[in-house]
Amino acid sequence: MAKILYRYNAATCQYEPIFLTSKQNTKRAFTFIGVSLMLALAGLWYYNAHYPSLDEVKLQKENQKMKWEWEVYLDKINELSKNLTAIENTDDNQYRVLLSMTPLEQSIRTAGSGGHEPYILDEKDQVYEIKSSYEQLYRILNRLDVESQSVAELEKEINVQEKKTSTRPAMMPIDNRQLTRFNSIFGMRMHPIYKEWRNHNGLDLTAPQGTPVYATGDGIITTTEWRGGYGNAIFLNHGFGFETRYGHLSRFNSSAGQHVKRGDLIGFVGSTGASTTPHLHYEVLYQGKYVNPVNFMYRDLKQKEYNKIIKH
Repeated sequence: MAKILYRYNAATCQYEPIFLTSKQNTKRAFTFIGVSLMLALAGLWYYNAHYPSLDEVKLQKENQKMKWEWEVYLDKINELSKNLTAIENTDDNQYRVLLSMTPLEQSIRTAGSGGHEPYILDEKDQVYEIKSSYEQLYRILNRLDVESQSVAELEKEINVQEKKTSTRPAMMPIDNRQLTRFNSIFGMRMHPIYKEWRNHNGLDLTAPQGTPVYATGDGIITTTEWRGGYGNAIFLNHGFGFETRYGHLSRFNSSAGQHVKRGDLIGFVGSTGASTTPHLHYEVLYQGKYVNPVNFMYRDLKQKEYNKIIKH
């Protein structure tokens, strides 16, 4: 039931009901609607001004998540940079020192090889944190390029050093158990046959006739023939300036042009050529000059280790 309004009539001294015309009702309705609309717009403006929209709230949450993820990404980049620095230090201060190689200058490592083009961000995307991170990542990629080239260089040098080690004369050419006499005279001596002072360019290892003679390092047989005072002789080129010679052999177990490994059986002790008793005349040459073979005989090599070499 609608509420009835009254007004006081002084003439009749009574309260009389007020009846509004349709025009007045319409005017009041429009006034109410107008005021309500204004209040609604004002409330909407206030809400928009002081409270974010649902889309903004969603974007803020996504941005916060991306920020956290980016911080994790930056931590990983920094960790990668530290690990790479440790590898570079090991490369320069250990591997290259051991291999007698010159460490890389820091300017080479920081400059990189130029193999990667920097990632260019649009101007609107050049947020400082993102831009600096991309630049750091670019530098790391170039440092990785330099390090990969350095590792390849180290591997190449290691292969060379391994080959040098395997080819270098480094063992007794005769098993110590079959050695009956070791003549360590290197240099001038009285020749037992010619009875005059002559330069003795090797060592004489006396052993029974037919005792096995082994290659003292990897190399290529260049000579297996009669060589005057050497008698039956084997010349073995080891590369890297080294050559070994084995004289007075009774027979050969190798031929010219053959590749041999350290410990391979190449011949047998005899007394051919200028010899008075079965023995092996053993010489070592470096860069074409005779050197004392005793410096290349690891006589402290244990028998078990020696047996392993000659039975490989």
